[in-house]
Amino acid sequence: VGASVLVPIAEELAFRGYLHRALISRRFESVADGKFTWAAFVVSTALFALMHERWLAAAITGAIYALVMYRTNRLSDAVVAHACSNALIAAWAVLWGQWSLL
Repeated sequence: VGASVLVPIAEELAFRGYLHRALISRRFESVADGKFTWAAFVVSTALFALMHERWLAAAITGAIYALVMYRTNRLSDAVVAHACSNALIAAWAVLWGQWSLL
């Protein structure tokens, strides 16, 4: 439950809710969720990847979560996408006994 609910909320708030917007403007609270700059996209995605053991997979999914946010202009949609992917990974790990995925 933590991997599918708490982790996506915390990580999306940190990486796309704060860091991404702080890289665009010091007044991050005034930056819209869907605002795009290459620097914010690349840096927040790279740092997201570095926080994970499987950094390449995390870089790809982090980029996808950011693209979801850009497309819908809602951070909550990135949280839902992240939660869904984490839930699928958790289900796979439990179903096939691949505990190293968790």
